Amino acid sequence: QASRRRKYPCRLSNCSVEQNLTWSISMDSDIPTTNMKSDQFEGVRRLGDPTLEESTTVPSRPWVRGVNIGGWLIMERYITPYTFAVTSCHVRGDLCWYPGQVNAPPNAELCDIYRCEPILEENVFGTIDYPMDEYTLWKSFGENVEAAENWLKYHLENFITEEDIIAVKKSGATHVRIPLPHWILQTQEEVDASGQVWIVGDRWEAFRRVVKWSRTHGLEVWPDIHTARGSQNGFDNSGRQYEAISCRRWSDNSTHVEESLDVVRQVTQAIADENMQDVVTGFGLLNEPFKDCDLDVYFEFVEQGFEIVRENLGRNAHVYVSDLFQPGLFNTGSWWLDPAKYHGTYLDTHYYQVFAETTRAISPRQHIALTCQTEYHENRNSKEPAGGVAACCFQDPPRNTIPSAGVRHMVGEWSVAVDTLPGDKLNAIMESILETGVAVDLKRQIPLQRQHFLRNFAEAQMVTYEMADKGAGGAWFFWTVKMEGGAFAEWDYLRGVREGWIPKIPPPNVTSTSLYGTCYEIMARTDDNGTIIHEYPDPEEVKTWGGPPLDDDVVISHGQSILDPEEYREEHGPVNSSNIGIWGAGLVAFLFAAISIWRRWSRRKIGYEAVPPSA
Repeated sequence: QASRRRKYPCRLSNCSVEQNLTWSISMDSDIPTTNMKSDQFEGVRRLGDPTLEESTTVPSRPWVRGVNIGGWLIMERYITPYTFAVTSCHVRGDLCWYPGQVNAPPNAELCDIYRCEPILEENVFGTIDYPMDEYTLWKSFGENVEAAENWLKYHLENFITEEDIIAVKKSGATHVRIPLPHWILQTQEEVDASGQVWIVGDRWEAFRRVVKWSRTHGLEVWPDIHTARGSQNGFDNSGRQYEAISCRRWSDNSTHVEESLDVVRQVTQAIADENMQDVVTGFGLLNEPFKDCDLDVYFEFVEQGFEIVRENLGRNAHVYVSDLFQPGLFNTGSWWLDPAKYHGTYLDTHYYQVFAETTRAISPRQHIALTCQTEYHENRNSKEPAGGVAACCFQDPPRNTIPSAGVRHMVGEWSVAVDTLPGDKLNAIMESILETGVAVDLKRQIPLQRQHFLRNFAEAQMVTYEMADKGAGGAWFFWTVKMEGGAFAEWDYLRGVREGWIPKIPPPNVTSTSLYGTCYEIMARTDDNGTIIHEYPDPEEVKTWGGPPLDDDVVISHGQSILDPEEYREEHGPVNSSNIGIWGAGLVAFLFAAISIWRRWSRRKIGYEAVPPSA
């Protein structure tokens, strides 16, 4: 058996989930603790912070604040890695589960890794691997469609329950965003006849079930079409991972574009036919088309898609469209500004700080400064369209002082993950399952000091993405509702709610700023203890995407250029709140190098304690 394990090394260095989300960046510890409850943060509010009763700011539209139900109707391996650890037992219909598998039924039979051979094949990056996306997952079952359907059935029934929906509602969220596959309304016969390998299963019935629970418990549902024939981006969350990240396989093929419009038409018509409009109040046309899309094709697609949604779901249905990772591109002074036609529409942007080595290496206060600065301001020195939330949507660009009366800006995905690169950590998880049958870091805990930082980081993002001072925002959704195991705990909304590092969400007529202060105030009260950051993988051992340089003086100075501007000016010269420009290039290089050296030294000294795999 040991020899067999060595035969399948499963080297996944090229199988990176970060390719799914790297481009979502707007800049185009296993230390056991006791279980924490949300009331541990009750004393965190600073003197002078307003109480809920004192906070009466009323936006022109009620705030939309929600959570994504990711990894459910479209499965993603870093959310439920065990589901992708397919063996010969699964393929022949002898289903089994792994310790801690989140979608396992009660009294599930555990897999015997010595009896059940792993299904490993060469992936698109040329490495030996478990299935890495839905396409290869279902392909691994071969002709045993019944076994694949049963594997999917258990996932759909057990991953999301009514208790999850109740917990989301109790957290203060008003909405859930649900990714849908483009094949959700097809029959298995139609899929097979088209030469595709998707398993349809009872996904539409599962969607119906969550709509029913949401109606009962008072949540609104905003589904989006998450996948497309040909893949709109090449990410695994489009259904099929490609080696090259691109939109052109979709936008350059008129048949694929028309099929996507047909999917929007069919799904919204089914929603209307089943009288779901009281709950399904918004709809997303297509998730994350990559920024190399043919612009003429894409703008025509969103216009036609908008018309289809409004025709089927009514003139007050909310419609949101992806920003091609370039929100400033849509801030033209004319796009979707007419309130009579485009009321209730949103441009959807996604922000993450974990996918670039430059941002994984920074300190707690720097992470929040990055949110206050780069994820807020338009980047005036960039050659590409601006990327901060304040880059759209306004009637008077480039001044950006009059918010659009039509389309608003929405952040459809964000998390509090900061230092662990999902793709590389996932490699270790899948290796661990292969070798031991148990995912590494299954029961990882988050130390209290890190939880306090995560709480501040969440508050800073809530405040920033609402853009209450500009009046051009209005909606955000955390990614995602739950995760399997502890390796990616910072992506797990319901865990954050239970442990208190996701704050209680304010009522829809109250701004987050009025409860938590401004982003800079949150930055100022953040303990800048770099020892709670544990960069993974070690950049001295594994080379990963570096990301754009950090060239903002507030970020580089750990906020000192704002917290103590006089002293900062004396030492460094005038402060530029957007970019430090050419004068600071040497300073940036020196400071970042010094920070990196210190961070890597402290990581060796204080790194995670190993936690042995356990059931």
